[in-house]
Formats: sequence, C-alpha cells, structure tokens
Amino acid sequence: MLRRPQLARLARRSSLPRGVTLLLEVAAGEPEALQEASMLTGRREGLLRKAASFFMEQVLLTRTGDSYRILGATPSASPAELRRHMAMILKWLHPDRVPSDGEVQYFGRSALAGLVTGAWENLKTGERRAAYDASRKAGDRRLPQGAGASGWAARSRRLSLHRIEREPLWTRLLVYLGRLR
Repeated sequence: MLRRPQLARLARRSSLPRGVTLLLEVAAGEPEALQEASMLTGRREGLLRKAASFFMEQVLLTRTGDSYRILGATPSASPAELRRHMAMILKWLHPDRVPSDGEVQYFGRSALAGLVTGAWENLKTGERRAAYDASRKAGDRRLPQGAGASGWAARSRRLSLHRIEREPLWTRLLVYLGRLR
C-alpha cells in the first residue's frame, strides 16, 4: 500500500474481509491472537502487528468511513461484537500500548480515538443504532462516487476490487507492506 496507493483506495471501497476481529486482536497485542496469526502466516509477531496497524490506519479509521467500518464490523454485527471491537481499537490507540520497536513512528494515533468514540456513540444503544441505520439508508440513495463512469474505467475498478477481495486477509496485508511477491 505504501508503494501502490491505489491499493489503499481499493481496500477502502471493498467490503471488510473475514477475520477483522483477529486483526484487531493482533493490533491490540493480544498474545493468543498474535500466536494464532503467526501460525497461520508463518510471519513474526512484530510484522503482523505492523501489518494489522497499517490496515487499521489506512482502511478502517478514515474520516469518510461509516461507523460500522470504523469499528471493523458490518451492520449485522451484534452489540457485543461492536463493543469488543471498540475496546480493542481503543486499546490499540492508547499511548501506553504503543510498541517501542523503533521501526514505525506512531504519530497522532490518539487523534483517531475521536473517530472510534464517535462511531461507538452512534451504535451503542438500539435506539441510536436504529436512527443511524435510518440516516444511512436515506444517504445511500445518492449515486456512489464515480457512478457516472462508464466503459473501461468502471470495468477495471470492478475487476481490481474483485481481485483484492479474493485474497486472504493476511496475504493482502503482507503484500501491502511489500513483504510478499
């Protein structure tokens, strides 16, 4: 993603992959999740935390994301899942939890906490969630960005999104970081 910014744009527009809960647990530094992800990918835990953090920063925690996406969930997520995701993201954002490996500079993560708490405020009760869902549906009637595009550009965008969604989550993260291929 660092070398090919179009991958970040594609990932932001595509649906969330399965395994986001594990990704959040890895980013938050939960030992069982780190061990499981390491066994699944054969990669060291530090690289997996870096990849998970990068994905969160570039794909989940964007100002244009809706509240579900910011929390790494879908509209069908249970209240318990939303709460768990919010807690893991805030744990990852906490300044005392930032790893001091020297490889990455963690600027401004605390500024992202406002996005997370705002998303949680929208979804934390059944009434607020219903109101948020209703406002989302009303806003979905607008044409998506680039809806007027036709021909080659529209087909290319669909093909790229399909290609990126087919790959397993950890493979995509490691490709984004330039560690594979």
